[in-house]
Order: sequence, then structure tokens, then C-alpha cells
Amino acid sequence: MRYIITIYLFSFIFLSGLQADEGMWLPFLMSNSQIAVMQQRGLEIPFDTIYNEQDPSLKDAIVSLDHGSCTGEFISREGLLLTNHHCGYEEIQQHSSISHNYLEDGFWARNRSEELPNPGKTATLLIEAHDITDQINKNLSEDLSEKRRQSVIDSVITLIETEAALKSGYDAAVKPFFKGNTWFLFLTQTYSDVRLVGAPPSSIGKFGGETDNYMWPRHTGDFCFFRVYCAPDGSPAEYAAENIPFRPKKHLNISLSGIQENDYTMVLGYPGETNRFLTSHGVEEIQSAINPVITEVRGIKQDIWKKEMLASPDVEIKYAAKYSQSSNYWKYSIGQNMGLTKLNTLEQRKTEETEFKKWVDADSSRIKQWSKTLPIIQASYLLGRNLTEAEHISYETLITGTDLTLIALTVSPYVIELSMTEKNSDAYHSLLSEARTELRKLYRDFDARVDQKLLTKMIGFYLANIPENLRVAEESLLGKKFIQKHDAFSAQLFKKTMLTDSTKIFELIEKADTDLLYEDPGLRFAHQVLANYYQLVGLQEHFDVQKNKQIRKYIEGKMIMDSHHDFYPDANSTMRITYGQINSYYPKNGVKYKHQTTLSGVFEKVATNNPDYTVSQRLQELYDQKDYGSYALKDGRMPLCFITDNDISGGNSGSPVLDKKGNLIGLAFDSNWEAMTGDLTFEQDLQKCICLDIRYILFIVDKYAKASHLIEEISIDNSDA
Repeated sequence: MRYIITIYLFSFIFLSGLQADEGMWLPFLMSNSQIAVMQQRGLEIPFDTIYNEQDPSLKDAIVSLDHGSCTGEFISREGLLLTNHHCGYEEIQQHSSISHNYLEDGFWARNRSEELPNPGKTATLLIEAHDITDQINKNLSEDLSEKRRQSVIDSVITLIETEAALKSGYDAAVKPFFKGNTWFLFLTQTYSDVRLVGAPPSSIGKFGGETDNYMWPRHTGDFCFFRVYCAPDGSPAEYAAENIPFRPKKHLNISLSGIQENDYTMVLGYPGETNRFLTSHGVEEIQSAINPVITEVRGIKQDIWKKEMLASPDVEIKYAAKYSQSSNYWKYSIGQNMGLTKLNTLEQRKTEETEFKKWVDADSSRIKQWSKTLPIIQASYLLGRNLTEAEHISYETLITGTDLTLIALTVSPYVIELSMTEKNSDAYHSLLSEARTELRKLYRDFDARVDQKLLTKMIGFYLANIPENLRVAEESLLGKKFIQKHDAFSAQLFKKTMLTDSTKIFELIEKADTDLLYEDPGLRFAHQVLANYYQLVGLQEHFDVQKNKQIRKYIEGKMIMDSHHDFYPDANSTMRITYGQINSYYPKNGVKYKHQTTLSGVFEKVATNNPDYTVSQRLQELYDQKDYGSYALKDGRMPLCFITDNDISGGNSGSPVLDKKGNLIGLAFDSNWEAMTGDLTFEQDLQKCICLDIRYILFIVDKYAKASHLIEEISIDNSDA
């Protein structure tokens, strides 16, 4: 049992233990008993119509966007892809300008020729998944050191991936589960010609803004459309004029029959990362060392950005996506810490660990196997605590905190690699094209004046909050002349570096001049910070080696101790299925939140005069006229959002919410404020999945955008409407 966690742990469900709604399940491991539970809850279709590797199934309609950042689903035979507005926000912003502000006005391609390409945007389909745990375990032994063990695993994985890719013709990747107790091979196919088709204005797609993020009741029309293209033979291809719309093996059918409280629901998608086996020591580190850094540093950044964005329409467009991405995790970190305190998560984990220790102490063989597990984990966290905090401060302030360092750290590897690549070779031209694409994106959203102000603040925070023995010395970083003169240093750096001049940087890349590169003060500054950061990471890895080994053993022990429970692995951007139902909840004493919102709630919020609550004249007219077409409720109201108790996480954004027949009824787009601890623990009574009703999407497309060509393309079931 040291390394092998057998599949029976997946195939046995214990109804009186783990609540059925909890769990991000691997669909290819769903057992007959678990499928029976789904059917008892209301599922009316055979499970092999949901997941099937031989015949078309719902899984063939679901894609992972951008290698795990979001989920999307095909809703037509012509590759039309539906996802969240916030999943396409960066692309919408990239195509926006003062003269064509698609963020503010929305965008609707009236024909295929108007659909906008997005270099770097990808859509990945899962083809097959295989358990390869035995193939890896047979190469491992008890006497291997942790470093040697990982080296063996890496070598075996490389061989497996290479062989699988050659044999299948697909991309092959092996991923570990249960912190390295099991492994699965995934065969996938990635399409890189993904074009923007339609998006509502931000007053719909981001209605509520920062105020409503993670909140219920919700009234956000969080959706947009892309289309996936391929080569004429159907194979993946980079953007080209001759490419044709991809025809998926399966696309989702849309139901207009509506939703009712207690209806069965499924979510199929790609949740990003959870950590529900984390020990109390890890929870405490997040709560006291990581989240406070994120919230404070990003709060400083966002204050600077917001002030500049309000003062300039040009800056507002440039920084819209960056601000949105930053503020999302900023608010998440605040909410998670509040939830950890309110729900007493730390004490719950300590109780679990006490139970584990009692179980270990009750048997001599267990004592030999696991008695040192929790003490070593605790010691590793304690010894690495200062390093963890220093790492996060470095990363948030001077590694990713300013565009200047991001540009420097993007430019330098390209210049170095190009200098070592034969000029005019195919590899050289491919690399040069890639570098140009990446840098154009960075410079398009770069404002040197704004970034200079930001750098001054980031330097101040970095120097004030990291112990001297764990950071770059101030004199080395700034020079003796600028000690305690951060503003003057930033001004001088931005004046002298060529990193602020895209023309010079593109010339540098063309020449692949490493000497000129290393002379630049901006690059020297960035490399100092990066070198120090890698030193911190290297020191931390010393503690992580033993910690990760013991965490793996702890999970193994817990699964044996609680073998009557059905375990699911932490999310890791692989396809998962969750099942639940539409329902209300009680966020606090005496308060009930109903399961559905309607368009009238938008205008109730508008009346508060909060700048996050604005609407367009067109939506106001449709509301005043009650012109909702066939998408309204029977009482004449326009449905907008609803909530379910499906178990989701980041990466599930854009996932389809499916009914008992497998029809699309909505889009998952958020979790709720009262259960922001969801990535660490499932809160049965409070955790909710916030969803956008498909009828509101169609209403906006049909009545608001008058994009009837899209309505005609989509498969809609009106039989029960």
C-alpha cells in the first residue's frame, strides 16, 4: 500500500458519509454505484452519453481554454463556442481601442469574415485518459531517495508521453493525482485558431464589477462567443485565411424549458486547482503568510491603476484586463481569509489530524509507517515560513508587479535563444515570430508613466517587508545614490532603459545582440530580482522535498483510514463532473437567498447609483417594453442567474450547467462569498455555484444584439418551452 492506491477507492460510494454533491469526479472513473446515485438524483440519460471514448458524447463538446484557465462548450455544428465574458475579456480588450471600444460597446461579428483572430488563444479537447500508475510504480522501490524517486518518475513519464504521442498522433501528458500516489495519461488535441464572434458590452458582461464579484444575488450577463477553426482537413492549425470552422463530434443542445428549485444539475468542465488534503499547517500559512501579501500588494497596484484609468480612456482600455485579473484574486484572498476564520477551517483540520494520529498510534505497523508524517510536515512549514512570505512578496511586487520587469523577463530569453539559433533557419523564424507576438501584446497594454509610478511603490513595499537576509540589498538594487530615493530611482531607470521603447526592443530581437541586452539597466534590475527569487525558491525546495513526501504519505494513510469513503483527487485542470441541484440557501441567521434572479434586479441596483451598476440605453428600452420574446418566465419576468450546489473551482468558469437530459441550461461563472474556502474544503450548507441562465444569453443575442444569424446556428430545443 506504500505507493499503490487502488481504484476500488473510486468505485465504492458511501452514502451516509461524504455528501453526494461534494466532489469533482474524474468522469472516466465513475462507478456503477455512483452513476446510480446520479440517476436517483434525477439523471435521465445513460452515462455513456456523457463520457465515452469510443462514440460521441458530451465530453466531446467541452474544451479547456488556454490550457486550463477556463472552460468552453460547442453549441453548434460549426464550432461556435460559448464561455464566460471574463474568459474572453483579455481578447475583447486586445481588440478594443478608443475608436472601437468593444469593452464598452460590445462586439458582434455579422458574418464569418468579421470574426477576430486571437494569437495565443487555445481550445483543447480530451480524447482519452488511461491509468498508468502500475507502469510508474514498477520502477520505484522503498530505498529510493525522494530526489531519485522523482527523477525515475520523470524519466518514465517522458517515455510514456513520447510513445503515446507517436502512437496516437495526439498530444500526450501525464498528470499526478493524490499528490503523487496515482498517475494518469491524457491524450488531447489543441486548436489554436480561436476567433472572437460576439460579446455583450461590459455593462452586461461585467455588470456589478468588483462590487458584485463572488456575491449573490447576482445579475451579471457573463458570456461571450468564440469559434474554433481548423485546417481544411480538420486538423489543428495556426490562424490562416483558408482555415474552416471546426466540426466537433458533439455539440450541446440548448433547453428553453427553464429551471425550478430542486432540479437536477451537472457541471462538466476543467476546475483549475484545489487543495482539500492540505494540513492545518498549510491552511495557517495561506491565512497568515500568503493571502495578506496578495491583498495588500494588489490593493496598492489597483489604487494606482484605478486613478490613472479614470483619468484617461486610453489607459482605461490598456489596463482593463490587468485590473480585472488582479482584482479578482485580490478579492478572492480577502474572502478566503474571512471564510477560513468564520468557518473555523484551521481547527477542523487540526481535529482531522488528531484523529489520524489516534488511528496511527493504535497499530504498531502504522506507527512505523506514519508516526513521523505530521511532525515532519509541521517542521517543514515552520522552517520555510519566512521564505514563503519573501517569495510571495518578491513575486507580487518586482517579478510580476510591474510591466517593466515582465517585459525584461520576456525579452531576455528570446534574445539569448535567438543568438544561439542559426539565422534564417525555420527554427529561427518561428522563434522570432513568437517573440514578436508576445511582445506586441505586452507593449500594447504598456504605459511607461503609469508603470513608473507603480515601480516606485513596489520597490518601497519590497524593501520594507522582506528581511534583509532574504532580499537584494537596497544599495545593490538601487545604487548608493538612490538609497531611500525610490521615486528618483524609478525616474532614472525609466529614462535610461530601452525596455520602454518597443521599436528599440524589436530591433534588439532582430539583431539578437546579447551584449546590448546585458548593458540595459532595466534588464540588470529585473535579473537581480529574479536571481534572488530563484535563490529563495531553491532554499524552499529543500524543505519541500521532505514535506511533499510526507503529504503524499498522509493522503495515502487517510485514504486507508477512511476506506469506507469515496475519495476524489484535487482539481488539476483535468476534466471533472459534478452533480447537484438548484436550490436556495441561508447565508446568515434570518436571511434566505432564493435560487433565481431576474432582470428587474439589475435596475434595482442601478437605482443605488453605484458606478459598478450601469446599463445601456438599449437594455433600458427592452426592459421598459418587456420585450423578452420567447425567453421570459410564464409570469413575464426575464430570468437572469440561478444557483446550484455543484462543486466547482477556478477553471470551471464557462463550464456548461446541464439538466437531467444533458441539455444546456446555463453557464457556471462564479462561487459565492460565504464559501470562499471552497478550494480548501467543501462547505455543504453554504457552497454555491453561481450560473447564468441560458435564456438570458439568448435574449441578449436575439433582442439586444439582433444577432439572429447566431440564434439560427444554435441548436435550441423548444419542445418544453
